[in-house]
Amino acid sequence: MREQIPAGRFVCRQFPDETPAPNETVQAWCCDLDNPRVLPYCDESVLAADELQRAGLFRLERQRQLFVRRRALRRFLLGQFLEVSPQSLCLVETSLGKPQLSPSSPARCEFSTSHSENFFAMAITPEDEIGVDVEVLRPDWNLEPVAAMYLDRRQVAQLETFPASDRQKQMLCFWSLREAFAKASGHGIAQQHDEEMPAARVWDCISGANSPLPGWNWIQQWHRFGKQDAVISIARFCNNYYAL
Repeated sequence: MREQIPAGRFVCRQFPDETPAPNETVQAWCCDLDNPRVLPYCDESVLAADELQRAGLFRLERQRQLFVRRRALRRFLLGQFLEVSPQSLCLVETSLGKPQLSPSSPARCEFSTSHSENFFAMAITPEDEIGVDVEVLRPDWNLEPVAAMYLDRRQVAQLETFPASDRQKQMLCFWSLREAFAKASGHGIAQQHDEEMPAARVWDCISGANSPLPGWNWIQQWHRFGKQDAVISIARFCNNYYAL
């Protein structure tokens, strides 16, 4: 586990029915959408008409199935957090594609979601900007193009000090945390400007340099689901940082 703040502030749960701890400033989950304990919270009947219409566009049944489960679980977790019914939630997207509650919603919160294969991650906080990312470890992933694009010579040299079997994990940690920072800033990786959170700063976070990031909290955890490993990263920008 890598973190910048006490672990009690972020507890990433694997099942929707787990009770949050009283001191959690962020509620977070990473769920296997094929797990029998998760499936009861993925009821298609809670989806809005536009979500059902979008689900119908998938040609492969497996893709449609996972989309429905992600959207239904998102609604359940938001409804549970806000203490409203999942069906009553009105969800919209910003101009950059970030999902959010409709401005007309009486209950408010900030949230972020991510998925990789059959894994779904979500983080919710009452008011601060939040970003979450989940990435599944893939033994056949070629990390060299990503390293060449985002790391300088010093960082590549640091990466090469790791055993070959650990280099992919290190790069996946970097990529996942960078994506979480980008989402928390309101952008995805494609729209993010490097000056918002330079790649070098993210690399320092996961390499142990622990350089100060004023206003930011973040945490990163590895979880095992059956025979698969996944890294979950959460980044939170707190406007009231110094009051924490």
